[in-house]
Formats: sequence, C-alpha cells, structure tokens
Amino acid sequence: MGGGHAHYVIVDGKELGVWWRRRGAHTLFHDVMWGPDRTIDFIRSQSGGTSASWMNSVWWEGVALLDLRRRRMLVHSGQDVAGPQRDTSVLEIRAWLRVAHALWPRWTVTWAARELFEVMDYLGLPYDTVLYLDEPPRPQRVQWALPPAEDDDLSCVALTLVAVRDASGRLSFSGLWCDGMEGPLLAGPEIMLVPQEESVPFAALESVPRNGVYIDATTRRLDWWSLDAPHDPRTAARTWTGWTLIDHGDAFEEVIDLIGPEILLQPPSGERRIARWFDEDTRDPADRRALRKALITP
Repeated sequence: MGGGHAHYVIVDGKELGVWWRRRGAHTLFHDVMWGPDRTIDFIRSQSGGTSASWMNSVWWEGVALLDLRRRRMLVHSGQDVAGPQRDTSVLEIRAWLRVAHALWPRWTVTWAARELFEVMDYLGLPYDTVLYLDEPPRPQRVQWALPPAEDDDLSCVALTLVAVRDASGRLSFSGLWCDGMEGPLLAGPEIMLVPQEESVPFAALESVPRNGVYIDATTRRLDWWSLDAPHDPRTAARTWTGWTLIDHGDAFEEVIDLIGPEILLQPPSGERRIARWFDEDTRDPADRRALRKALITP
C-alpha cells in the first residue's frame, strides 16, 4: 500500500455509496471524530458517491464504513495520529476508540484490522471488487528478520514483532519493519520457522508494536494481535494447514503472557498522548470541550 488515500463507505439498508479522498488517511482520525451528522456531511462532500467508486488498493491506506441502520462504523488507517510523536500503536488506537465511542453515542465503533478485506466481507462483496486487492502477496525473503527494536531506542520498535519457539523449544525474537501481520500469516511455516541471523533470545520494548505474533512449533499454534492484517483468512488457513490460528484482536497482553518472561514490555499510557494530540489540533472551542468531556467519560 502507499499514497495515503482513503475510502469512505455509507451503507443504508440495500443502498451503498463509496467516496474517496486523496491523502485522506492522514486526517481520517480527525475527520470521523465528531459524530455521524458531521461525518456523513464530510463524506458526501468527497469524490465519488456511487457503489463503484473504489480506488485501487495500491494507493489506499484508510477506510471508514458507516452502516446507518445498524449504527456501526468500521475504521482503519495505516497512518499515525497527527502529533509530535509519530508512533501510533495499540494503546493510542484504544484511546482513540474510547473517545470515538463517547462522541458517537449509541453507535458501535470498531477497528478494522483486516482493512479492506474486512470491509468487503462486511458488505458481502468479492475481494476483486477493489482492483489489485486479491493479488497474491509478494514472496517473503528467507532471511526476513531484523531486530525487534533499535539498540539505542527501545521505544523505536518494528511494525510487527515475531516471537518464534522452534521444535526444540528455543525462543527467539525478530522484527518485520515494513510488513503487518499479513507477512507471517501468508508466508507460512516453511519461511517463518527458518532460523534468522538477526533474531535475539529476549526482547525489551518501551512501545507496543502495531502487530505481534507468537509462533509455537511445539504446539503448532499461532497467536497474534494486530492493527494491520490485510488478508483473506481462508488463505492463511491453507498456508498454515495443521496449525491452530488464534486472532486476539488488539489484546497484545494475552499474547505476551503466552510468550513468557523472555519479553519485557513497559509502554507509556496511550490516553495522555491522544488527549494532547487532539487538544493541540482542535481549534473550535466547542469541539475542544466535547473532546475533553469524552476523554473523562468512562
């Protein structure tokens, strides 16, 4: 993916409209923050508006789907929340979702980790509705790993953390700095279980990777959390035939507990950062009051 463009989808019963905006993924977190009425007006002012107004998936990096009758919104952006620190991760997305829930009363707001694949499944549309979406993934290199974090900055972590326990029980940690969870899910055991020259026996991180997977060859099981996992689950199941695949959503804590004490994770609070970012970037006094009220709403 690349380009930072966004799709916006409005579903009203059997009626479907699709709009798009160049570079829209960069501001999507703010653009859909202020409740259904303003968001619908914003979406309908963008380009497109027909059921066929999909951009190709290569340039897509954000989506917001509004189902008006079910009062449900699916959201994904591959971009960071705008702010001084450009490392939006699970904790920041959780905080953003909490604020969004408060500003979208009686709606369900959900992070779409499988991105456009999840949107297509929700709409009941084939993946080839969006050009290039169903193309085969690029092959994973045999030596795919880099260290999970920078040596001199443990808050600078890989996009995807990979913990592998091989058949002998040996545990190693690696990082994928460009791929989301689709990398391990679509590469398969023949690639992901190859010993990696850049792997390390333990990991200490000061930031939560956007995605993480624990591959346990002793039990033939994959457990993962993800913010970015664009894939067809049927393809992953075929790739890992004979393995148990468990998606923990954004619950990185559950996966970390499975890995054990060899990983130390001490991230800062995401909510304080989200509060500061939105407060600094919200100019309308009424919006700022609504935002601050949402931040203290349980």
